[in-house]
Amino acid sequence: MLLERQIGRVGLISFLCETGFLLGAFWLAVLLAESFDGKPDAIADGHSALNLWAGGAIFGTVIGLCLYFNGLYNFNRRLPVGELWLKLARALALSGFLLWAVYLVLPGLSSARGVLLPAMALSTAFLLLWRHVIMARAWQKILNENVLIVGSDPTALALAREIEQLGHLGYRVVGFLADPAERTLGLDRQRVLGTPDKVLEVAQAEGVTRIVVAQRDNRGRLSLDSLLERKTFGFPVSRASEYYEKLTGKILLDNVRIKSWLVFSEGFVISKSILLCKRSLDLVAAAVGLVLAAPLMALIAIAVRLDSPGPVLYQQERMGRHGKPFTIWKFRSMKKDAERGLGASWAKRRDARVTRVGRLLRRTRMDELPQLWNILRGDMSMVGPRPEREDFAVQLAEFSPLYNYRLAVRPGLTGWAQIRNGYAGSVEESVEKLGYDLYYLRHMSLSFDLLILARTARVVLLGRGAV
Repeated sequence: MLLERQIGRVGLISFLCETGFLLGAFWLAVLLAESFDGKPDAIADGHSALNLWAGGAIFGTVIGLCLYFNGLYNFNRRLPVGELWLKLARALALSGFLLWAVYLVLPGLSSARGVLLPAMALSTAFLLLWRHVIMARAWQKILNENVLIVGSDPTALALAREIEQLGHLGYRVVGFLADPAERTLGLDRQRVLGTPDKVLEVAQAEGVTRIVVAQRDNRGRLSLDSLLERKTFGFPVSRASEYYEKLTGKILLDNVRIKSWLVFSEGFVISKSILLCKRSLDLVAAAVGLVLAAPLMALIAIAVRLDSPGPVLYQQERMGRHGKPFTIWKFRSMKKDAERGLGASWAKRRDARVTRVGRLLRRTRMDELPQLWNILRGDMSMVGPRPEREDFAVQLAEFSPLYNYRLAVRPGLTGWAQIRNGYAGSVEESVEKLGYDLYYLRHMSLSFDLLILARTARVVLLGRGAV
């Protein structure tokens, strides 16, 4: 499921439960209002009921979006209680204002406007209670994922590190199964529970809920019958590369058989129908975006010119689909001639070459608005891997032979790697982003593009995710 893959298991459960809470709060407020008015049958009127259903749908949608844009479906880190309350207060205050405005503009929803205040009060109580339930240790025990890792190679250790970072969501590495002759140095401090042939016994004794196989070669050492027996009794068995991808939203590049896995795994099928859908979305979004953003772009142009001497727009040659070069356009965010005497150089965090206005533009990604023209021309797409300079692309291809696979589609104004990992300031950081780009190529679809655009809007509105 796309939504679960992008917001995680706890995020999906929270989203579904909170949607039910919000709709329940709205209709409970309606019933209370009707009871106090002495007209319990009023909601049975066809016209009134239809308006209330519409009002309830808008109520749940607006609050859900405000929760999302305030980062309340990102459970990758445990929020302190104070920060949780602050984010909930901000989301509910914004949604209350938006709902009041919508109900006021649409006269047919006056009945919904009449229950807005009690519905918001009930929603606040439900959301506070639910969020504290999620944070409770009892909830973590219900959702516990006790993982037994079979293997001891770098893939197994990389997976263990990712699982440990999600401990607040109930993920836990129970231990490893590894042959003594194959135990790597990094496994010395880990809990080794036995050898791979003892997988069934160890899983039963340790309360394991998932077995992850990270061995490169299982022949003769791992009983497939034992794994199948465990699986038929309802205990999932996963490959390390697939489980890593599920947890992190990126592909594990340390796998020595990565090319073989890319060839034979599901996904990575870039069909003509997907490309046609993407191009249709690009044309509509870029045309509408240019029209709507025109006044803002005029103001940005004035601000750039007043802030520092030099041209308003910055142009640079980048690599497009299949390596075809094109000229990219951006609002200038650095001082004039920033690379004079340096040649091509990576942008750094808190780069002294960035101007005051440029720093704000980069933080909100508004320096990239002129690229809507590149999208109309067909050089770029709304969503895809970021276009790279040829000098950097050559370095990155030498560092990782998989790098050029990201050139299979048009580069994007935004993308999965950009919203998950921000700007890259070195070869190592760019290779780290490659895992996200390959993940996008594997799961590329119109619905995934729309989800990435929604998350990009959050970055732009909140000024997060960029340097």
